[in-house]
Parts: sequence; C-alpha cells; structure tokens
Amino acid sequence: MVSVYTDADYLSAYKQKQRLFYIFIGITAVYLAFCISWWIYFMGLPYAQSKFLPKTCVYVASVLYSIFACIYLAIPYSRVRRYNKMLSYVCEGLKTEEKNFFYAFREKSLQKENIDVVSCIFETWNKKKQEWMEREVYIDAEKPLPKIESGDYVRYITQSNFIIKYEILQKQALEFEEDGDEEIDEEIENETQDKNQGE
Repeated sequence: MVSVYTDADYLSAYKQKQRLFYIFIGITAVYLAFCISWWIYFMGLPYAQSKFLPKTCVYVASVLYSIFACIYLAIPYSRVRRYNKMLSYVCEGLKTEEKNFFYAFREKSLQKENIDVVSCIFETWNKKKQEWMEREVYIDAEKPLPKIESGDYVRYITQSNFIIKYEILQKQALEFEEDGDEEIDEEIENETQDKNQGE
C-alpha cells in the first residue's frame, strides 16, 4: 500500500513547531528587555525633564510586538500545532479499512480541524437500501493527490476520516455515466453488486 505520510513528515512538523516556539520566546525576551531598559531610563530621569521619548519608544515597540506576535507567530504556531496533533493521531489513533470505487476529487478545499484538505468521493453500494451512496474522505492538501482515476476500485485506510494509506486493487473497475444525476449504468451496477456480495 502507498503511505501518504512518512517518518520525515512527523519530524518536519515537530521541528517547525519547535522553531516557531523558540522564535516566539526569543522575540518576547528581546521585547521585555527593551521595555525594562526604557523603564529603568524613565525612572532615572529628573522630574522636570520631558519623558516623551521613552513613552513613545515603549508604545511603538508594544504595538509592533503585538502585531508580530499575533499575526506572524501565534496564528502559524496554532496551525502547526494542530497539524502536529493530527499527525500524532495518525500514528496512534484507531484506523478503519474500506474498499470502494473512486468517483472524483472535490474541487473546493475544506477545513478539517483548521487543516486544509481536499475531499475524495467514493461510491459504495448500500445493501440495505439497495442504492449507491457517497463516501467522503479527506486528503491533506499539502500532500500530492493520489494517482487514482474515476472508476478505480481502491482499498484505503483512514484515521479520523483522513486517508493515510491506499492501494488500487483494480483500474477502471466501474464506469460512471456523465449525466446530470450522475447515475451508474444498470449492467455495471448489477455486476458490482454481485462482486460485493461475493466478498
């Protein structure tokens, strides 16, 4: 089976998280040292002397620090932390295995736990309702899309609805009609139903 994630992905995400954390700590330490030094200078000034310069420097530094910390560090760090958390679930979480017919990739990107994903649509035969139903799973948008084509019979393993491994069992095993309702040809449907019942 083809693995979507490798050990290098886990290591890279962890290193990126650590690097952002250390940058945040370093910038915060510089900001605090800057403010403390101006505070000491301010306290040492004579009462009658103008205190405009130290106040202005501290105010400007505080605004710049807030913008930098929130926009350029806090948001990216939060996203990396969530991505790292998702990868840890991939390693340790419960996994499910399914075999379905691939239909298409969704054009739009979705947000799953603040992680950019592309949805993969599979068609599966529901024996109880005697009809075809859509099964939607997700692929990490940062990874290349699987080399799966419409109609391929695919075995895939998911964790929290993310595909982590996949294998093409049969190429072009099913053909889809390109009409408005996206129905499946009856002959192929019957053959597929027999195949699924045989399994």
